[in-house]
Amino acid sequence: MNKAANTLRLFLCTCSGEDGYIINRCSKLIQIRFALIGFFVLLIFFGCFWSATFFTYSLFDGAKWVSVPMGLVWGTIIANIYLLLLHTISPKLLPISKKFKNSSENRFFTTSMFLRLSFMTLLAIIIAQPLNVILLKNTVFTSLDKVKTEMKVSMFMVSNKSAIENELTLFNDFNKKIKYQLSSRDSIQFAQKISIINSKVINDNYYLNETKSQLKQIKKLDKLPFIKPKEKQKRDEIVDNLNLQLNEEIETDSTFISSISEISITNLKIKKDFDNYKSNLTLIINQKKENNNLLMSLLDKSNFYVKTIQLLLHENPFSWIITIIVCLIFLLPIYFKFKVRDLSKSFFDIDYKDNSNMQRIRKEIIDTKDFNWLESKIKSITIKDFQTSDYYFKRMLIEHRIVLEEYEHSKRKYSKLLTENGKIYNKNILKRLNPHLDKLKYLKSNSYSEIKEKIDKEYKDELLVKYEYWLDCPFRTKRVHQPTIVENQVGLLDFVYNSTNQE
Repeated sequence: MNKAANTLRLFLCTCSGEDGYIINRCSKLIQIRFALIGFFVLLIFFGCFWSATFFTYSLFDGAKWVSVPMGLVWGTIIANIYLLLLHTISPKLLPISKKFKNSSENRFFTTSMFLRLSFMTLLAIIIAQPLNVILLKNTVFTSLDKVKTEMKVSMFMVSNKSAIENELTLFNDFNKKIKYQLSSRDSIQFAQKISIINSKVINDNYYLNETKSQLKQIKKLDKLPFIKPKEKQKRDEIVDNLNLQLNEEIETDSTFISSISEISITNLKIKKDFDNYKSNLTLIINQKKENNNLLMSLLDKSNFYVKTIQLLLHENPFSWIITIIVCLIFLLPIYFKFKVRDLSKSFFDIDYKDNSNMQRIRKEIIDTKDFNWLESKIKSITIKDFQTSDYYFKRMLIEHRIVLEEYEHSKRKYSKLLTENGKIYNKNILKRLNPHLDKLKYLKSNSYSEIKEKIDKEYKDELLVKYEYWLDCPFRTKRVHQPTIVENQVGLLDFVYNSTNQE
């Protein structure tokens, strides 16, 4: 049981983005703190995975082959971004130049931290919404139906406004044409015969004007900053009334086609005009039916995802609770990670309270004054020599040592390469000079010895090393002191002789 718990704790520590090898050599309290951070990181990964999966599943109409891979990719991306953010909260582990040091780095609330927290809060709010939809969408079905009804009415009116206006235009034009072609008795009989048509045109025009008026009332109510219960009830009544009127309009369109086909006129004076009027009106009504079918198909395909999120946040307080919980999951590890440095330092203060040598090492690592002393100390000790749970102190030592050893290795490699190239260069130069020296030896032997000695001295094989411009290479935070040169003869002599004496 203990082995399984230790394995789980070490796994969670690794998920925190820190070095499990070092954490495993710290106290249980430090391990638990990093394990807690790792647990939150896993929650963030799975939360992002499910959020992206549900969103993609809704977006692509239930395509699992797209949803699951998208969830994995999104969860991995956000988890890595979050680990990178946590990494930036760690204290400075390697020396930096004074001009880059920030005096407020030990304070939690800084401008940098505010921007990080704001970014993570925004990300958490976005990720929480698909979770709200999948968990709470059943609670807003009624409100969502009203939204669909309102949108359906509005779109129906927009798409059929011109058709209804054309109905009225055809109606007026036809009545003008037959006004003087029929007697008063024939006019009464004809009006009774086409009363269905006249009633349909008048009712459609009334429906158009009434719908416009009711939609304006809804927009006026929506502009209010706060809607009272009475106003909300009034709005719901208007939406229900619009739905009822729309259904009646759709039903009358369906029955009108069959009714108008049964009407026939025998009066030859107006038969041609009526047939044209009848066919044009039938064409308009069929166009309205076609528009309505396309509209219904479009609304059925839409899941109103964004509107569902808005309704949940507006009507269901549990959606805010879930959003706040997700935000806390994103924000709490940042605070825990920041406070680990204080907890880590407290262990060092307890473990090495009376050890001045260790305290000096820690101070020198944070703010180096004697680099040579610190370098010799770091190279002579190992992590096992430190019996403390100060995680960041151990990590500083390890990273310092890695950098120093790699730098020494690169310098040796550089020196070896440069020395070999120097030897090759000397060899080539001497090879080119030897024929001339041989001639000189034959012509002037006395001068030959003197010149040969100078050439051998000049092209002697030497060990070449990298020149250091910094006191604390390879960190390069402190330059070698360059004496100020006064631009006169005294300054020049002082620079030359003092530099020589110092060397």
